[in-house]
Amino acid sequence: MNRNASTCRSALLLCGALLLLGGCASHWQDMFVSYSDQMVPLRNQLLLGHAAEALPEVRDSTLGDDTFVLDRLEQGRIAWLAGQDADSKQAFTAADRRLQWEDNQAEYRLSHGLDQVGSLLTNDQSMAYLTPDYERTMLHHYLALNYLQRGDADGALVEVRRANQVQEQALKRRADEVRKAKDESEEAEAEGEMRQLMSRGTPDLDRLIGKVKNGFQNAYTFYFSAVLYEAAGDLNDAWVDYQRGYQIAPDNRSLQDALLRLARLRGSPDEIRETEKKIGRKAPPLAKDQGQLVVLFEDGLIPARRELFLPLPISTSRGDFRTFTVAIPYYDNRASDTGPLTVEVGKRVEQTSELVRLEALAAKDLLERLPGMLTRQALRLVAKEQMRRTAAKEGGDVGNILVGIFNTLSERADTRSWLTLPAQASSWQGMVPAGDINLTLSAGAAQRQLPLTIHKGRTTLVWVQRLGAGLTTRVMPL
Repeated sequence: MNRNASTCRSALLLCGALLLLGGCASHWQDMFVSYSDQMVPLRNQLLLGHAAEALPEVRDSTLGDDTFVLDRLEQGRIAWLAGQDADSKQAFTAADRRLQWEDNQAEYRLSHGLDQVGSLLTNDQSMAYLTPDYERTMLHHYLALNYLQRGDADGALVEVRRANQVQEQALKRRADEVRKAKDESEEAEAEGEMRQLMSRGTPDLDRLIGKVKNGFQNAYTFYFSAVLYEAAGDLNDAWVDYQRGYQIAPDNRSLQDALLRLARLRGSPDEIRETEKKIGRKAPPLAKDQGQLVVLFEDGLIPARRELFLPLPISTSRGDFRTFTVAIPYYDNRASDTGPLTVEVGKRVEQTSELVRLEALAAKDLLERLPGMLTRQALRLVAKEQMRRTAAKEGGDVGNILVGIFNTLSERADTRSWLTLPAQASSWQGMVPAGDINLTLSAGAAQRQLPLTIHKGRTTLVWVQRLGAGLTTRVMPL
């Protein structure tokens, strides 16, 4: 009878823990299945060019769920690829409103702290999703594209300003964090052990990250905003954002050409000479009877985080060693198979040049988040071991086994990120004689021909995405 009572107490203990954790996680599968694995069918549909078929695969979440923002980001991007513009804007707007609410609510920050407590008994996927700054930037970037597609240039300008504010605020926070880090003491011993474990077991991300200095600065959005400012006749703001983009991606030909052209338009001889010296070539004369053609090319899908399970021996309070299994998120240290888009206008054959590798920003962001992840991982080992010992004491072998199984199954790495973003983005821009033209776009086996009308003194924006063997395009006169 006593044995049965102990078993019941053990089962109740486990059930109570599960009920507690159920309140912290929007989706029970997040406790036991990584987000990257959950997204495999959806991403496979996209890679086949089946955006409309992928849309129903987006996870069903409601306002207040831990993954509500992430789910809306995925939904908005897929709807955009599927040509369902109203649904895309609705999803992105819902994500934006929720993020604004989170930023402004002290209560939310408190509840998020409770989420972290609950995650100590499961994994980081049971916490509310913290949207990285590079994803917030791309949210406003795609909202701007939505507004442009509807012919609302003013709405698009508002969104690119907000996108750039995200980057500016992130840069300021980074400076504050660097100053604060200089005054902090050494990290805890447990975190140090986790760092050593990470360095031994996972690939070095340096090759994937490349020359990226942080996980949020994005020359693609700076270039896009500058194009919109220039089209609106705001040469000063355009000049500022072209300069910002050039500082991040100095090898991008479109940014170089734009700065040379704007130096001519702004008319300062000193500015022209300084710009020519910086870029290393002469500013061309201003074109007559021509319009500007801008091509934005997004290629592939951003890689998914993987999870690596590693054994970690830790000394217990009794002086003996137990081996625990920990799950670590990581990226493979290799870039996606992407390349430039070939742009043909008449006899003119050009190629896009790279603005940003979003996969590099994602890898850098993960690297910057690892200290917090590793600290929680160390604390989680202690909490799970305490739960197992309590269950063993109350329920004997049965309790020990039940909680041990739960601890093993719930040990998952946090692989959540916006997985429908492109891997990289590049651009081309050129002055084209006004009138009707045929534009041929090709990338590998994918090819698309577009008849366009170029207006004198105006800009025509062509947005292109390659997924699999197909190209998706949007034409937006500015």
